[in-house]
Amino acid sequence: MKMRRLATLSTLLLFAAAPLASREAGRFSCDAGPPTELVRLSSVDERLDIFLEDGRMVYFPTVEPPRATAAAPDRPKNVAAELASLLAGKTLSLQKLGASDRWGRIPASLLIDGEQQPVDELLAAAGVVMASAESGACGAKLFRAAETLARDEALGIWSDPAYAVITAENTPDLTGQAGALVLVEGQVASIGHAAPRLYLNFGARRNVSLTIAKRNQPVFERAGLTEKSLLHKHIRARGVLEIGASPQIELFHPDQIESIEDGH
Repeated sequence: MKMRRLATLSTLLLFAAAPLASREAGRFSCDAGPPTELVRLSSVDERLDIFLEDGRMVYFPTVEPPRATAAAPDRPKNVAAELASLLAGKTLSLQKLGASDRWGRIPASLLIDGEQQPVDELLAAAGVVMASAESGACGAKLFRAAETLARDEALGIWSDPAYAVITAENTPDLTGQAGALVLVEGQVASIGHAAPRLYLNFGARRNVSLTIAKRNQPVFERAGLTEKSLLHKHIRARGVLEIGASPQIELFHPDQIESIEDGH
C-alpha cells in the first residue's frame, strides 16, 4: 500500500468538524478534574512536547511520540510542524491532568477555542500518532477509539509497514523494532511461570510473548485479567518490544491489554 501523506492542517480541522461517534464524549471527560485555563502556543518539539508562551511545557500522556521509519524518515519533524501549525495563534483551553514529571512537563489535555474534540484526539483521528502505553490518562479510552478508526482506515502511520499490528502467531523479523512501542495480537496458547514473571505465550518459542512481573499480577487480577480469563483468548496488547532470546513485551498495567475477545 502506498504511504499516505501526513495530515495537513486543513485535514486536521476537517476531523474536528466531522460528526464522529465519540464527539459528544470527546469533551474533557474527567468529571472531577481541575478547571481549565486559557493559554497560547510558543513551539512544539519533535517529541510533541508543547511549549507555551508563559514558559511552561506540557505533553499529552495519551500520545506516543512519532518515530522515523524507512517509509517516513522525517515523520517526527513533520508531525511537530503540523501540530505547531494547527495550534499557532489559537486560544487554547488547557486542563492539567496531573503533577509535572521529572523534566518539568505538565500532563495535559488541550482544546482549541471553538472546537469540540481535544487536540490529542484530532491527531489520533488523523492517524499521525499512536496511543501511549500509559495507564489511566484522562480521555485515554476516547483517544484509543479515535486511533482504532484511523487504523481501520489505514490513515497516516497505519499505512506504514513499520506500524503494522504484529500477528503473534506468525512473528516476522522484529529486530528493527527493538525498543519501539508496538501493538501485538493473537491467541494466548499457554501461560508459563518463571520467577519473578508470568509469561503469556502465543505459540512457538520464537514468537512474541507477554510478561507480567509477579508484583504487578494483582492489579491485573483486580481488573478481571486472571490466568484463566486470558488462556486461549484472542487479545491485543501494547508495549515496548524487547529483543532477547525471544521477542517480549512487558505489561505493567491492565490498560496495555486493549481487547479480549473469543477468537473464531
